[in-house]
Amino acid sequence: MTQIALENMKLHLGVPADDPGHDLLIAGYVDAAEDHVLRHLRRDLDEEFPEGWPPSVLQAIRLLVAHWYSNREAVAPGVMAEVPYGVKAMLAPYREFGA
Repeated sequence: MTQIALENMKLHLGVPADDPGHDLLIAGYVDAAEDHVLRHLRRDLDEEFPEGWPPSVLQAIRLLVAHWYSNREAVAPGVMAEVPYGVKAMLAPYREFGA
C-alpha cells in the first residue's frame, strides 16, 4: 500500500538519508497518513489508480506526515495542532460522499 518511499519522505522532512534514527517513526506516520486519507476519501485508490495515486493526494500525505512529525504531542502549550492548511483542499476532488 505504501505510496511514498521512506527515502522520499525523509528528504521532504529534511532528515539525512543515512540517519536511520527515525525510520520507524516516519514509516509509521506514512502508514497512518495513507490510512487516514483512504478513510477520508472513502475510495480504493489502489484499484482506481494502479499506476500510482494522484500527485495532490501524495502531497497531502506528505503534509500530514510532516505535521505529525513536527507536532508529536496531541497538545502543546500555545500551539493549535490542526490538519495542515491545504490538505482538505487537495483531497476534496477525490472524496466520495455516497453511501
